[in-house]
Amino acid sequence: MKGKQIELVRRGRYRMYRVADRRFPLNTYIICCNEATDILYRPDIAGKELQARMERMADVFMDAAWRTVLKGARAASVAELVLLTGGLYYQLSTAFKKKFELALPQCFIGVKRRHVEGTEGGFIALATYENFEALPEGADMIIGDTVATGATMQKSIYRMLDALHERKFRLKNIVICSLACSVTGAEIIKEAAEKVAAEFPGARVHLIAAEALFHLMPDGTDMRFLHQEAVMPDEARERVLKKYGKYLGREMKCAVFDWGTRCKNPAGHYTEFLGFAHRFLPRARAAGEKQAVEAVKRMEKETRVAMARLKRRL
Repeated sequence: MKGKQIELVRRGRYRMYRVADRRFPLNTYIICCNEATDILYRPDIAGKELQARMERMADVFMDAAWRTVLKGARAASVAELVLLTGGLYYQLSTAFKKKFELALPQCFIGVKRRHVEGTEGGFIALATYENFEALPEGADMIIGDTVATGATMQKSIYRMLDALHERKFRLKNIVICSLACSVTGAEIIKEAAEKVAAEFPGARVHLIAAEALFHLMPDGTDMRFLHQEAVMPDEARERVLKKYGKYLGREMKCAVFDWGTRCKNPAGHYTEFLGFAHRFLPRARAAGEKQAVEAVKRMEKETRVAMARLKRRL
């Protein structure tokens, strides 16, 4: 996607692009920075190292949200909706505390995706737990999570709207920060944005996604870089080609793999990544894709080292 459809609106430590596409919320942005690439192009890392990198990315998300979409908001009006469990690892509350020396009020919701029988990538979302005690009047809500089908995000927003109605509270903004968001997920967020606008006139939904809006595979889970449907600035596309090449850019299993597993179950993620490498490398060698083979072999080696280190500590 080129030209006026993607407009650079901020340059510096990170570049922030506004995406003009009617499929997505009006206020949709793609953010490019080293902090994001340190995670997205290292799908082999997990656990402590991943959480440390995500803490740095949270600082970027918070700065971008405050300078761009929450400009003029009061810190006291901001609260986080934490989506259990993936949202816990976005560490937005840590970034907020660093920036304002204040604790970020947090609401919590647990949503489970359930596969729709008879479909390949169809899911419905069921809320299993919620706590909106910290919901403020005139709220500027911030949410961090990966967004694949968008079912979990949409369900969480709708339950939050119900909680606002129950308290007769106003809503000003919802800011969604996503390390990996699919095109499909962004389209579902637009549906949520329309509901927000209808029920809370003047309230806006903002989406800040890292590097790209990814292509969602038919399984409803894996998000990939180089597919025609993916939306990304030129700098992100060039980065994919440099780091992965065309073949791996299309065939890397997922931009983030299973986000929850990567954060809370490193051993499980290492096993999953090694399984991917085991299946991928013979195909890439047969296709003569040297760049792809070298990239995955390097990550495979580092994964084995990390797994051995973890086993020694257990």
